[in-house]
Amino acid sequence: MAHANDLPAPNTLIEKVDGLCVFDTLSIQMQIHANDTLERKSLSQRFDIPAQLTVMLLLEGDIQVSINQTSCRMSAHDGPTGYLWLMTKPGALVRHIKAGQRVRKVNITVPMEGVESIQLPSELREHIGLDTPRPSVVSWSPSPQALRCAQDILTQRGRPGNSMHSLQSSIAGLSMLQQALRITHEETRPHLPAATLQVNDRDMVRASMIRDRILMSEAHQNATPQQLAQELGMSVSTLQRLFKAAYGMSVMAFQRTERLNAARALLREGRLTVGEAGYRAGYSTVSNFSSAFQRTFGYPPSACMRR
Repeated sequence: MAHANDLPAPNTLIEKVDGLCVFDTLSIQMQIHANDTLERKSLSQRFDIPAQLTVMLLLEGDIQVSINQTSCRMSAHDGPTGYLWLMTKPGALVRHIKAGQRVRKVNITVPMEGVESIQLPSELREHIGLDTPRPSVVSWSPSPQALRCAQDILTQRGRPGNSMHSLQSSIAGLSMLQQALRITHEETRPHLPAATLQVNDRDMVRASMIRDRILMSEAHQNATPQQLAQELGMSVSTLQRLFKAAYGMSVMAFQRTERLNAARALLREGRLTVGEAGYRAGYSTVSNFSSAFQRTFGYPPSACMRR
C-alpha cells in the first residue's frame, strides 16, 4: 500500500492520464440576509457598510434607500424584482422605513476580495458600480429559478439551527448570485446582429403577430398552438420555432404566464377568491394553481389579497 507521502502531486498525476482533469478551490465568501417582516414604525436607519457586491431579490414591499448619497426606490409593486450594486470602497447606507409595510427580501453580499476572485467583466463592473460619475442601482428580472432560490433561503432561515439548512441556503445563495450576474451581464453586452441571433426582421414580425394574437383576448390565452397556427396561416412547428427564437420560451409557457398575470391582477383587485382565480387561469385544483403562482412570483396567491 502506498503511503500519503508516496502519492504523486496533482500536476504529476495530470501528466499520467489522458482527458480532462481539473483541480479548483472555491474561495468566494458570501453573506446571506433574509427577512419576512412587518415594519412597526416609520424611521430612517444609517448603516456603515464595507466595500462589497450586493444582490437583492425583493419579493414584497417598497424600500427607499440612499447608498453613498445615491437615492433609490426599490419596489416589488409589480412583482418580485432584483437589484444589484457594487461598492469598491466603504460607504454608508440609509434606509427609510414606512410603518405598517410588509417586506420580504433576500440579500446576498460578497466582500471586495470575493468580488476580485469572481473576476467580473469590465463592462459589467462599470455598469453596476456606485463609484462611477453617474452611479445607480441596477435592476434585474428574476427567473423562476431565482425566485425558488430566494424562497428556499427564506424557508431554511426560518428553521432551527442545522448545518444542512445552512448548506442548502448557501447553495441557493450562490445560485441566485450567479443568475443575477449572468442576467445583468447579458443586458450590458452589445446586441448581436439579427443574423447572428438567427431571428431576421421577417421572422420577428411574424413572432410579434403570434404574441399580439395571444394578448388579444382571454380566449387566445387558452387557445392551443394548433388553433393559433391555423388562425395565422402557418404550421404548428413554424409557430413554435418563431416564438421560441424571438422570446426564449414556448407559446404555451407564455400563455401560462399571461394567465397567471391576469389572475394576480384580479386577486389584487379583490374581485375573486383564490379558487376562482385558479379556475380562470386554467387550473383544476387550488393546490396546482397555488404551486404555479408561487413558482412564478415567489409568493402565494393569498398574499395578493392582503396587499
